[in-house]
Amino acid sequence: MGENKVNVTDSLLDFVEAHRTYDTLPEEVIDITKTLLFDAVSNTLGGIASDKGKIGIQFAKMTGGFPEATVLGTGEKVSAAAAALANGELQNGLDYDPVPHIPPILMPAVMAIAEQQHSTGKEMLTALAVGGEVAIRLSDVLMNAMRRSLAETGKTPDVFGNSNEHIIGAAVACGMLLGLSREQLAQCIGISAGICSLPICRDWENTMPKTMIKYFPAAWLAHSAVCAAQLASLGYTGNAYTLDSEYGFPAIYCRIPGVWEPEEVIRDIGKTWKWLTMGLKPYPACRYLHSDLDCFYKLMDEYHFGPNEIDEIRCYSADFVAHPDQMAVSNQVDAQFSGPYTLAMALYGYEVGPAWQNKSALTDPRIRSFMSKVKMLRSERYYEQKKTDPLSWYAKVEIDAHGKTYTAECDYSSGTNKDGYRITQEDLDKRFFNNAQIILPSDKIEKAMEQLKHIEEYDDLQEVMRNLVL
Repeated sequence: MGENKVNVTDSLLDFVEAHRTYDTLPEEVIDITKTLLFDAVSNTLGGIASDKGKIGIQFAKMTGGFPEATVLGTGEKVSAAAAALANGELQNGLDYDPVPHIPPILMPAVMAIAEQQHSTGKEMLTALAVGGEVAIRLSDVLMNAMRRSLAETGKTPDVFGNSNEHIIGAAVACGMLLGLSREQLAQCIGISAGICSLPICRDWENTMPKTMIKYFPAAWLAHSAVCAAQLASLGYTGNAYTLDSEYGFPAIYCRIPGVWEPEEVIRDIGKTWKWLTMGLKPYPACRYLHSDLDCFYKLMDEYHFGPNEIDEIRCYSADFVAHPDQMAVSNQVDAQFSGPYTLAMALYGYEVGPAWQNKSALTDPRIRSFMSKVKMLRSERYYEQKKTDPLSWYAKVEIDAHGKTYTAECDYSSGTNKDGYRITQEDLDKRFFNNAQIILPSDKIEKAMEQLKHIEEYDDLQEVMRNLVL
């Protein structure tokens, strides 16, 4: 078990055992889980507009398998693992998913197993909440490798992962729906850790043009989470205590001394739900750009600048290293990680959503011309406030126009799960409709939204699935 003073594995398993049923969940945990599910389905349907998502659908059709679960939007019935892969690729396709990026790994895997098992809405929500809590607790600690390095050096570590570890929470959630015993769930943890993808985020950051695999392969992690739970159900074994072993998952996945803090992973587990800190994204772009966009929209709403009136824009926030050449935008993934591009989308009135990444936007000469006016800069205040409140996301935007400088600041980005910043249900409904209309007729969209809002009332997900496909 190594030198750890605490046992992470058994503490996580104790938590799972204590929350096997819906009635053990706090009301606010149920509420956030339903909201995140609603958002996940919305983003999955919108992801049909992405090349990444389209390829995921094609691949699921190629691999097929027993018709156990549904590819959202198009309606193919494939194996649970193949459906998780396609829906994971779709959900992450526009980069609309929340940070940390738990939903595109957790939601597709759990929805696929829930459909296969004819689980109730309550059973699915329970698995999502518990698996999500396991995932975010691992993430909160392991992502410190990136946070600390950025604050201290202005760059990310040479080797680090971004959200890959969420496979463990997703696998546990799938195992719950499969009725795995405590021992089988321990094996599920070991198997999922063993097949977790490589921590190659730094390599992805430095690669241009940006690749579809992104900072982590969401689709394959969702697929593998399903496989891990199914393998455990058949008696397959892994290192059940890999989270506590000297040479186990933390030692391999995160090799920076002092980052892995097992005490923090399990501190107040079951009493405090970190899942409640999950926020939503109002824009289909990297979260690092959202506060800049908030400030820019605020200034545009107040002053209504035209493109030719603006001389320069300066955005001050965190070091942004995920896109080494902010002016280079040749594909949809490039667009999701370019501050100058996303501000140009806002300036020229492109509707927030899939339209930001369609081919006409990517080739609009006005966008290319305007991007050169935008500068992305570091703000020390961002790091100071992050130490005080991890939910903060400080940004300041300055616009030079008419011989003056106009300034806007914000301490939190819109969508943060904090009073005054949450996305309203009305906004979520509009976004769902905007995303879903790419593939679904209006009557199905309305029915699907209503069903998802009351998912706990359904004894089988088949009825809901019928309104999520063409």
